[in-house]
Amino acid sequence: MGIRGLELTAVLSSAGGPVPRPRGARYDTSMLRTYDAQAVRAAEEPLLAAGEPLMARAARALANAIIWELRRRSIRVSGTRIAIFAGAGNNGGDALYAGAYLARRGAAVVAVAPLPAYHRAGAQALEKAGGTLIREASLAQAVAVARRSAVWVDGLLGIGARGPAREPLASLLSALESERLASPVEPLVVAVDTPSGIGVDDGALPGPYLSAHLTVTMGAAKAGLVLDPARRAAGRIEVVELGFAPYLGEPAVLHLGDADVADLWRVPGADDHKYTRGVVGIVAGSVQYPGAGLLTTTAALAAGPGMVRYLGENEVAELVITAHPEVVAAPGRIQALAVGSGDPPGAPALLHAALKDGSPVVVDAGALPTIADMAAREGARFGEHVVLTPHAGEAALMAAQLDLRDADGTPFSRAVIESCPVAAARALAARLGATVVLKGSVDVVASPSGPCYAQGGAPGWRAVAGAGDVLAGLIGAMLAQHAVVAEPTEVARHTELTEPAARIAAAALHIHARAAALAAGTPFAAPARSALGEPAPAPGRPITAAQIAARIPEVIGQILGGA
Repeated sequence: MGIRGLELTAVLSSAGGPVPRPRGARYDTSMLRTYDAQAVRAAEEPLLAAGEPLMARAARALANAIIWELRRRSIRVSGTRIAIFAGAGNNGGDALYAGAYLARRGAAVVAVAPLPAYHRAGAQALEKAGGTLIREASLAQAVAVARRSAVWVDGLLGIGARGPAREPLASLLSALESERLASPVEPLVVAVDTPSGIGVDDGALPGPYLSAHLTVTMGAAKAGLVLDPARRAAGRIEVVELGFAPYLGEPAVLHLGDADVADLWRVPGADDHKYTRGVVGIVAGSVQYPGAGLLTTTAALAAGPGMVRYLGENEVAELVITAHPEVVAAPGRIQALAVGSGDPPGAPALLHAALKDGSPVVVDAGALPTIADMAAREGARFGEHVVLTPHAGEAALMAAQLDLRDADGTPFSRAVIESCPVAAARALAARLGATVVLKGSVDVVASPSGPCYAQGGAPGWRAVAGAGDVLAGLIGAMLAQHAVVAEPTEVARHTELTEPAARIAAAALHIHARAAALAAGTPFAAPARSALGEPAPAPGRPITAAQIAARIPEVIGQILGGA
């Protein structure tokens, strides 16, 4: 599934031999549901009470994943040196049992247990299968084993860990990460359930951690695997099916794929006309930033609404009409508004009118301070149909104006927001009663109710001036198409949104990321690193915001066509 640095390649069976994957499949096109640690623990309980052999099944699936990774690279399992780093918990047990299975297949398996406590039954199984266990291993012993091994299996910490890793694991994780980066032939690192050292629920990196090429996560994907900054340490994800689904409840974070966007898209029928297909108003651009008006309007047109009205400055309107004569530069009824990109001077008045009218509205850049001011001075709350699109710096300014703090009482500075974006997005959404799109390398969408979304997959080339303007126009056009009027007249009032605004925004982010990847010539779901000599994906090429907008119709066509 399409997060850059995170690729969902398959759901593993926990029984039988290695599960075949279709060669050339780059990412799963369906939704990825992720859960917090508490939900996963609760889902385990009825299965454990029923006597389900969860550890045995998880270990077999883990071993299968490692075997497949080696075979994919034309490396024989027999004779391959594999290092198991086993902590005191269930992840360590999974790793030790998997090591036993791999040893029986001929691998040279050495397990390192750095703590006095370790999974005794798993250790016995490993040694019975011909593997070696180093008990209470020193840091020097652990590093020596790592240097001799082509595969590292990280079973040091699990979902019960909170905060930074403690000693001696902190020093071990730091040493292993340094060794991985310095190795002339990078080992294949496979994390059990989650990479050790990450924030399982919030995606934070509170201390030392070990990056993985592949994370084999048990029962359900964990929220931290799709959230910045921890998702960069997760590599690809394999979800091991253990029967948790009936007991999991609501997911914590969702990631939409192509199939989800296709299901949401409103394809026009033979009886549709321009007013039934949605009309979006654009208030963007200024004399200082005229290009923002053009980019926002271009993206809105590319998303296929029935009409785009440009309602900004006359000087910018001339630029817009010259480029797009189909744009209507006159007031009239709209079903959604995109306002604020490029600091348009008329934004506050039109924003107030849209908020009073109850129209769906995308609030970007120069209009965000108006929202924060209304909330701070008047205690205003805006509704989930109001979609705010700050980047981390803008979110920090809004949080300061609203005196928002994290769970520890720390103000949401830019650094704090970038270290834990989901907490910041949720706090802003809860305080403002609005939908918040917190832009970043992985974009987070939060609303006052319902799950968060984490969308990514875009190349680093997307980080260019104007990319946010394109996103605002795209979201605005999609909101308009889901707020189509009941009466097909230009003066009719809009209806409520037919889909949650957060889901619409997440779908727009998916399209935006796909368009950027297409423009840059990079794979949408490329892994963050190559492993064991596997060639890295093409680096791509520089792009502009206009090129992202130009690719939107092609991406929508690919999604609807199942390409």
